[in-house]
Formats: sequence, structure tokens, C-alpha cells
Amino acid sequence: MTLTPVQQSKAYDLVTEQIKNAILDGTFPPGSRLPSLKTLAQSLGVGQAAVREAISALRAIRLVEVRQGDGTFVATLDTNEISRSVEQLEESTAKDIQSLLELRIWIETGAAHYAALRRTRQHLLEMERILEQMEQDAGHAELGETSDWEFHYAVSKASHNPYMQSLMETIAERVQSALLKSRLALYRIPGEERRLIEQHQAIFEAIQDGDGEKAMFAMQQHLLHVSIQLSGGEVV
Repeated sequence: MTLTPVQQSKAYDLVTEQIKNAILDGTFPPGSRLPSLKTLAQSLGVGQAAVREAISALRAIRLVEVRQGDGTFVATLDTNEISRSVEQLEESTAKDIQSLLELRIWIETGAAHYAALRRTRQHLLEMERILEQMEQDAGHAELGETSDWEFHYAVSKASHNPYMQSLMETIAERVQSALLKSRLALYRIPGEERRLIEQHQAIFEAIQDGDGEKAMFAMQQHLLHVSIQLSGGEVV
């Protein structure tokens, strides 16, 4: 397969698609090292930022792995694992993401409320660790979708309600796929990465303070903010 220049509009989507197809057709076989960001950007006719976002998307679904100081390599996966990874990238449409956000608002505002009333020291330590990881992700230009999911799941565990936790586990795979796509979109908005971290911090502080109403409100505001941003500023 020959890489060809792409249009700037939605460049990272097209870059992701081309690199994904090059992996699937064997142009970049399992275990091989991908060309540098600069080389890929020149081949595709886009900026390095678009290539970096595409690599982040492919890394998040485990098609590639980044080795510090050594480059980006195609993961060693069997055919079934590759197919599953590709499906995960493609399965979340904009409508799916909004529908999931509506469900999450319903589940997670209650979870945050009860987490504030029932959390233990261990729960708080886990949330603090995840928040620190979010900061590290931001410092290394990572999307941070894994830390995002871990934080919200930690809140459900802190609620000490097995049904809330079970509901989160039921939608886990869909939510993680949606988080990948939504963060790729949200990070195009100036300052959004920092806002998301601050919103998670506000949820944590309310839970830490044992303020159920404040925790519920902070969670609701966070998820509504994401929904509105993804819909272009319109309430849907």
C-alpha cells in the first residue's frame, strides 16, 4: 500500500484510516517500526500534530505501541485481536456517544452522591493516584482516556452500591471506545484538556469533603459540559 496525501479537513481521521489500513494489509507488519512522525507527515501531506493524534488513537486500541526513546511499533496481535481493535475504533458514532452520555449522567450523578457519603480512605487514595496519572498524561501529550475511565469507575466503586458498579461494568467497553473518540474531538478546543482535569478534580474534592449534593452537581456539570462541547455548543 502506498501512502497518499490527505485533505486537511478531519486530517487525523484520514491519517488514522491510512495507517490502520497499512497495518492490516501488511505494509507495516506486526513488530515493525513505523516511520517517524516527520516522515509520515511528509508522506501524508499533513502536520505532525495530525499524525500524533492518529498514533494516539491507534495506540489506545492497541494496534501500535510507543517505546520511549525507540519509536512507535506495530503491535504483535493475531487476526482476531486486530479485528476487535479496529471495531472498537469505529463503533462509536456521535449519536452513540451522546446516548451513552445521557445514560452516564443518570448513573454517575447518583454514584458520585453516594461515593461522597460512603467513600473510604482507600477510595480517595485511588482517585488521587488516577488524578496524578491524568496530569502525567497531559504532560506527555497523551489522550488520557484510560485514566478518565478509571476515575469514573473508581467513583462507582466508592458508592458501595453493587448495582451501580455493575451497570458501569456493563457499559465499560462502549464507554472506553467513546472516550477515545470524544477526547480526540475535545482536545481540538483550546484549553479543554485543562478544563477536563479541573472538572475531575472538582468531583474528587466534593467526594473527599463528604458533600453528596456537591459531588452530584460536579459530576452532572462535567458530563453535561462534555455533551454540549461534542454537540458544537448546542444542548441536545
